[in-house]
Amino acid sequence: MLLSKVASPVLRVVLILAAMVSASPAPAAAAGADSSARPRLPEPWRPWTQEEWTAPAGRYCTFPLRVQVVSQDVRVRVVDRYSDGAVRREEFTGPLVVDFVDVSTGRMTRRDAGGSGAADYRPDGGWLRYTIVGPAGFGFRAGDHYPQGYYLLDGLHVITFDAAGTRRMAVAVGKQDNVCQTLAGPA
Repeated sequence: MLLSKVASPVLRVVLILAAMVSASPAPAAAAGADSSARPRLPEPWRPWTQEEWTAPAGRYCTFPLRVQVVSQDVRVRVVDRYSDGAVRREEFTGPLVVDFVDVSTGRMTRRDAGGSGAADYRPDGGWLRYTIVGPAGFGFRAGDHYPQGYYLLDGLHVITFDAAGTRRMAVAVGKQDNVCQTLAGPA
């Protein structure tokens, strides 16, 4: 495989992203179709807000995990739609700093989670794939095809979702820091 012969991890990420973009379906206009019927793609960037949240003990970590936003300026845009107008792919980018908190002890770690990502959706709106050029956070639950935890992913990571919502780490180039382990401290 070509990527194994490339020395630079950054160059590998660029090559993988270029391959993904070239493999993406390009919207095609039907002959004689009214161009006003479908918006021009990609659509303009718009602000997006990362909400604070708490996951109960057992979802990602053995303790309740809280994510508190310290600062953000995240944007999102639609880059592809299905013929019925439903979103097929969105891109996210922008600075995001969060505190990961073990609710039971108050122990916390502050992290940069302001990478970029592309979310691909099924026609029914369910997730199909999430591509991250990190750093960015993502959680895996019991029953997913990756060790349970909430991870700060840095580098190129692709998470796929089957029809039932089970998650799988399909591509992992870079670091995977399980913040559950970081917050739990030394064993």
